[in-house]
Amino acid sequence: MKTPAVPFSHLAQLDLGLTSQDLRELFLPFARPVPCDASEWKRDLFRRKRRILKRLLRQHLTGGRSQGRTSDAVLEEYSKAWSGLDYAVYDPEGGGTKPIPWHLGKECFLASDVGATRVRQQLLVRVIERLRPRRVLEVGCGNGINLLLAAGRFPEVSFTGLELTEVGVAAAQGFQQQHDELPSALQAFAPEPLEDKQAFRRIEFVQGNAAAMPFETGQFDLVYSMLALEQMEAIRLQALGEIARVANGAYFGVEPFREANASGWRRLYVRQRGYFRGSFADLAASGLKSRWATTEFPQEVFLGACAVLADAAPPRAA
Repeated sequence: MKTPAVPFSHLAQLDLGLTSQDLRELFLPFARPVPCDASEWKRDLFRRKRRILKRLLRQHLTGGRSQGRTSDAVLEEYSKAWSGLDYAVYDPEGGGTKPIPWHLGKECFLASDVGATRVRQQLLVRVIERLRPRRVLEVGCGNGINLLLAAGRFPEVSFTGLELTEVGVAAAQGFQQQHDELPSALQAFAPEPLEDKQAFRRIEFVQGNAAAMPFETGQFDLVYSMLALEQMEAIRLQALGEIARVANGAYFGVEPFREANASGWRRLYVRQRGYFRGSFADLAASGLKSRWATTEFPQEVFLGACAVLADAAPPRAA
């Protein structure tokens, strides 16, 4: 029997105090609106569709990526990414990274994914405001950008980041050691004013695997992930089970759940990339009961993401 999907909600239906226009304004420093029938837009879409089909054909012939990306492939890609990414890329005056096709409602953009990081940060801020957790874990924290900002907004909260790559942890810890105060560019990148510009120095960064987290059961009031499960299709159920185990309150994620990539080019793209194909049913089976889900924020054309808030059952007594 098919498990019914959690219906997507409009932002106005959620207790977040946000509108899609609010998120658009956060996105715009890293985005350029373009007509959806513009020739440059159509050319970009055509090139990307052709690339997807070529890779799918190659995988079909070689039998690759049917079970998701291997840990070695993820390590190689993200070790390279975090070693080559300067935190200056988050400066709203800098424009971010190479633009790709995005949309919000009926509006089209050529935009950097850095703008989407800012949007996700705003969603996280509002979730933390509503839940008021004392201990928070980010799974797959990368170079720590989400935590650096969240700590400054909520200095009373204890933040921990779990990252698979040694390079990502080293980048985040190196940033802590190099700065006494959060640089002005990152303060400007934050979606809301920061209360403590030195709080980032108290974040604990831990290297480890999401399939076997080095934390106690129920250690965190809130566990969150931002396009980190995206890379964990091969360990999907283990990672979700570990999130449920260490969470004693809630899970918040902005991830490419199956419900946002169920058909068309998005479904093909997820398959071609070996990305996460988990569903809301997988969350429920792991002990995470979805409270709400929304897609009403800037979206990549070829990869949909849902923002999902789920309740985690309290840990059982030994």
